[in-house]
Amino acid sequence: MDHTETPKKPDTVENRNYQLIFWSGALQTIGGQLVNPRLVLPFLYLALGAPTIIAGLLLPFVTGARLIAEIFVSPFINRVTRAKLAVYVPNILTGAVLAILALFATDLSQTMVVLLFLITAIVMGLCQGVTSLGTSQIYGTSVPEGKRNRMVFAQATVSGVLAILVVWATKDLLVSEKPMQRHIVVMWCGVIAMFAAGLSFAGVRLFEDEQPAAPEPTKKPKPLAELATGFKTGMAYPWYRKFLLARLLFVSVELAMPFYTIHAATYHVGTKHSLSYFVIGASAGVVIGSVLWGWLSGRISVKPVMWLGCLISTLSAVLALGFTFTGYAQNVWLYAAVILLLSLGGNGVIYGRYLYLIEVTKKQERPYLVALGDVCAGLVGIVFAAILGAVAHLHDPITPIFVLAVLNLIAMLYAFRLPPPNPKGAAPAHESSV
Repeated sequence: MDHTETPKKPDTVENRNYQLIFWSGALQTIGGQLVNPRLVLPFLYLALGAPTIIAGLLLPFVTGARLIAEIFVSPFINRVTRAKLAVYVPNILTGAVLAILALFATDLSQTMVVLLFLITAIVMGLCQGVTSLGTSQIYGTSVPEGKRNRMVFAQATVSGVLAILVVWATKDLLVSEKPMQRHIVVMWCGVIAMFAAGLSFAGVRLFEDEQPAAPEPTKKPKPLAELATGFKTGMAYPWYRKFLLARLLFVSVELAMPFYTIHAATYHVGTKHSLSYFVIGASAGVVIGSVLWGWLSGRISVKPVMWLGCLISTLSAVLALGFTFTGYAQNVWLYAAVILLLSLGGNGVIYGRYLYLIEVTKKQERPYLVALGDVCAGLVGIVFAAILGAVAHLHDPITPIFVLAVLNLIAMLYAFRLPPPNPKGAAPAHESSV
């Protein structure tokens, strides 16, 4: 008998790990919705009377920082002990920086408010990037394959429902005459959820036999060289050239929420409970989307998920425009319905293009092609957000919504041109000459 063999984990430890990982992920998702950089962060920023042009840049700063973290940290998240740190430490750090913002933002000058929100966005993005890497590693090694997909689906549904309940139950707390203080309870709930997510994951027990087969990196990682490899590889495939253009057009859907937030804030930044209602709408979109998009991609294909997501986002823009010109935008519940549709459509596009790329790429090429798409979309997103933010600041907040409606429609029409992901009876899309 080989006495050096590592003993298997007891079933009780495995079950306990599963519960901790599940609820930590659910709490992290709840916190992410309650401090959403697409909605909550820019709304609170505008409630402080800070310059509108920066409100549209908060989300690109988050996504850009997340991308930087994923590129530079990914080679080092190759052991479960590091992956565990990469999950719970960033959650606690995110909660800490948001708590600092909630405590001190109202007492700062506008210049310091801008700096504080930009720093918060960067820290949130870096933490999201590191956490996503750690979570992927832990889910791949510590969650049984049969439970993995069900866990992700259940987390999205449970967290969306709980976020709605938390916001509704706490909306009358911390009521104040100051616009920022009327809505700050939403952020405090998010802070508590992020701390709870980190502490929950700290209790997960990991074993040495869960180490992945990949060896320690022997060479210093070269992100720019990997991006160059991704560009060379991707441009060789006609289908990827089409996907990359679609990915850039999808920026108008994925980065749309802050501009709806700017528009909504012009009517509702001083309205009691308005941010709570908008968060409820966005969370309801997540819950509906987790069911609808999961069913559609499993029963039909991921391609309709993308163009339907663009269509629903276009509809949300049309409704926002219609409500503005008819005066109904002043109804907070009707605008919450607009946010719900935008959340539903945006999640469909993100979910669809992620699964599409997984289905049509080869395993060894996938990291390069994902990184190339994310970098290109990130750079375009920063320019896109800066231009629309300047328009909202210098002209009016309704013009960006009109621009988004047109771009969302173009993105939907172009999504039809994407080749089917590995159609039955045909060669895989990455081997096709479409």
